[in-house]
Amino acid sequence: MMKIIMNKKPGRVLLICIIVLAIICPLHIYHDKKKVEDIKSGAIVIQNSETPIDELHPEFAYLWLFPYGIVEVVLLSLYYVRTRD
Repeated sequence: MMKIIMNKKPGRVLLICIIVLAIICPLHIYHDKKKVEDIKSGAIVIQNSETPIDELHPEFAYLWLFPYGIVEVVLLSLYYVRTRD
C-alpha cells in the first residue's frame, strides 16, 4: 500500500527540499550580511573577536552560495534521476 502511494508522485520530498533551500539560502545570506553591517557600524559590539572588525566585509556572506549551491545541484540530480522514468 505504501509503495503505491510513494510511486504516484516520485521525488516529492526532494522537490520540497529543493524549494525550501531556494528560500532559505537568500534569507541566510541577507541575515549574515546585515549582521556584518551592524557589527561594522557599531550597533553590535563584540568584545573578544578573532577577526579584526576592519577585515569583516558584508560580501563575505555571499560565500554561503557555494555550500547551498552544491546541495542544490545534488538534490536536483537526485530529483532528475528519480523522475526521468
